[in-house]
Amino acid sequence: NSALLNYDYDSANNYFQSSNIASFNKSDLTKKLLVFVNSFSIDDASLIAGEIIKNDEAHEQAWLVYLVNAKLKGLKNPFNEFKELKDNEKMHLINTIFYKDTKLIEDNIIISNYIYDALSIINLNESNKDIYYDYLLFYISLSVQLNESFNEAYFSLGRIYQSLKKYKKAEIFYNRIDQNHDLFLESRINIAKNKKYIKNIKDAESDFLLLLKNYPENYVLLFSLADFYRLNKEYKKAIKSYSKILSKSKIENQERWLILYMRGICYERLNNWKLAEEDFMKSLDINPDAPQVLNYLAYGWLERNIFLDKSLEMLKIANKKDPDSHYILDSLAWVHYKKNNLEVASKLMEEVVDRAPDEAVSLDHLGDIYLAMGRKREALYMWKQAIDLASPEDNILDEVKTKLKKYNAG
Repeated sequence: NSALLNYDYDSANNYFQSSNIASFNKSDLTKKLLVFVNSFSIDDASLIAGEIIKNDEAHEQAWLVYLVNAKLKGLKNPFNEFKELKDNEKMHLINTIFYKDTKLIEDNIIISNYIYDALSIINLNESNKDIYYDYLLFYISLSVQLNESFNEAYFSLGRIYQSLKKYKKAEIFYNRIDQNHDLFLESRINIAKNKKYIKNIKDAESDFLLLLKNYPENYVLLFSLADFYRLNKEYKKAIKSYSKILSKSKIENQERWLILYMRGICYERLNNWKLAEEDFMKSLDINPDAPQVLNYLAYGWLERNIFLDKSLEMLKIANKKDPDSHYILDSLAWVHYKKNNLEVASKLMEEVVDRAPDEAVSLDHLGDIYLAMGRKREALYMWKQAIDLASPEDNILDEVKTKLKKYNAG
């Protein structure tokens, strides 16, 4: 069960291989079916499917596995067995996949496509993530059993495992995509990106640079490399990559404003506010209502105690455009604090803390607001929480400790 919850089907497979089938109930057999399919043990999966069908003749997934294995082995008898259930309304999906006008489809690739396409019509409950991902993988894994050159399906498997943070597993499926296929480059970019999460930073950079040798003018690749550098705090390299993209005359405005914004962030992180401000302003010239850019620029002005009125107007627009962002709401509260609208500031910042109770910077801000309101005890409490939750990237630890020492005397 632990392996299943962790989407580690290979480990679960090893356990099930050593177990006695007689000791499993119906629920266990269903788990076993999922495990064997999702670890590509189709022969074992077919045996389990047969056991399930003995107890539940209308079990859709079991019949799907049973008949896929029959197609792979060229067996006719399983389809003869299925004829007795063919008119059962519960078997509609199976009929749709394997039959056309009551006639069995002979081409395995067509059946493979139908299984893959079935994901758009079957009712998978996304609210239950465990079942949702199990069965997404189940159907896609069956589809590639029948078509080992199904690039789109391999890409989907890679994307799912990537979303589950199973990066090495994702790489296995990305590597199966043909180099002449349209998804090849995106799969290689994803492999390189994912190496960051398994601490292979140098390998990831090498992968990106090797791809650039083969695709030197590819915009998506250049942007991915720039983002890779930015996320790894290689801001100078990121700026160089973003600048290379911006030098291309074919870049559309809908992309240019975002690149300017990203490059501006890099300049700001390098403490070059002048160039950062220029990029943010250029970005807003193209996309005046971009909430994240309005927020970043306005907050930069707040930190420098300049353009408070203009910042307030910008943050009102940003908050209206993206009311769910607690970062923008924090900035809006902070500009009210800077303008000495303390009651408004406290209510807004309290809402931020309710939304994101682990946000150390917001806790620090709320402490400052409370202190300005004469609520010293509450301010100290917020600052103590901020220290407990702050990470080095927040850059607030020394300042908060100084405030605690100053105002907690006695």
